[in-house]
Amino acid sequence: MGMKQQLKRMARSALVPLIYRYPPFVLAPERLYLLLHHLIETKDVPGSVVEVGCNLGGTTVIAKKMLDRLGIAKPYVCIDTFDGFVAEQFASDVELGTPLSDQEMFSGNSKELVARILRQHQCDDVELIQGDIATLAVEALPAKCSVALIDVDLTEPTYVALKRLWPRMAPGGVILVDDCPPASSWKARDGYMRFCNEYGVEQKYLHGMGIVAG
Repeated sequence: MGMKQQLKRMARSALVPLIYRYPPFVLAPERLYLLLHHLIETKDVPGSVVEVGCNLGGTTVIAKKMLDRLGIAKPYVCIDTFDGFVAEQFASDVELGTPLSDQEMFSGNSKELVARILRQHQCDDVELIQGDIATLAVEALPAKCSVALIDVDLTEPTYVALKRLWPRMAPGGVILVDDCPPASSWKARDGYMRFCNEYGVEQKYLHGMGIVAG
């Protein structure tokens, strides 16, 4: 890790109570609505709620607080590299049109920083798993899932996340894939389409998200 990145992380960590007084979510409002809607609709479906790609945990805070207030008790798991994009995966999408200038997005994060933000918002019972979804050990994945949000932006990790989580979805469960509008510099839609085509799953889009319903 470079000195500049280290200093950035240290500054963020020291200023957590001030900077992250409010949940730092970046999910588009209409997509956040879609996630919250499905969390309520699947309240009786057994299994963990899973986010693959959680950035700073802002969406996690909002979703977990809603679940707690509604008395919907489920394990909540976030899987992330906590260190930005995997270089090889990003390079592949650059060839498909993703701007090279986006490579350093999310690289100033850390698992410790996200944990502090979650604690500040009384969501410290969320499980944080650090790793690339494409190579994460099988035993680290939840055995059963009710709702999964895949927000990793790139083709390969989106495709692999779908492949790995789909067999773990409980009947009635839902997977939401962010960044799937028709025209986007992010290539998550390519990964979603590849999965649907290979597994014979109908493609369904709403508010720029791809949906896979169990």
